[in-house]
Amino acid sequence: MDRLALFIDGSFVYNCAKRMGWNVDHRKVIEHFPKGYSLYNAFYYAPITDWNDERQQKFLDALIFMGYSVRSREVRGEAPNFEAHLTTDMLLSAPRWDVALVASGSSQLVPAIEAVRTMGREVHLMGIPELTDLDLRSATDRFIDLRDYRELLEREGGGRRVYPDVTRELDQESEEAEGQVEEQPDTPEEGSLF
Repeated sequence: MDRLALFIDGSFVYNCAKRMGWNVDHRKVIEHFPKGYSLYNAFYYAPITDWNDERQQKFLDALIFMGYSVRSREVRGEAPNFEAHLTTDMLLSAPRWDVALVASGSSQLVPAIEAVRTMGREVHLMGIPELTDLDLRSATDRFIDLRDYRELLEREGGGRRVYPDVTRELDQESEEAEGQVEEQPDTPEEGSLF
């Protein structure tokens, strides 16, 4: 079975979503596209505007929980360019996958894509035409228009998603477990060997 690698530029997908008028559910992306493949890895490149923003941290935690390898860096007013990170991950991991699905629109990725294709790797590009460089589209094996996948990938509910605070839930579970341990009787139960 062929191995698939996902390379998702989060700011690019966000800009596509604004243009399309609907949000992409990243859980659906990681569940849908690997069908028929063995998933090697799913890289997600996320710009951070404020490390203290709890909502951003919960979003990153949710991505990790979904199975993404998150690459993040702080951006302050500048464009969140992840081309170097994406290129490095793509070139270093190329021997471990057969097909890559890249969600980006930057022409700076063209040399890396051409390099992995000369290694016998297949590269599919996902985005929307008006935000995707034509040279980048020409360098790949296939272009996937996000708009054609609305029924499969649209995040339900719209608006901003609220991510649960996993740490609070874990703390509550451990407190409950400790309470159960303390409440157990010292005498063995009926039918118990100990």
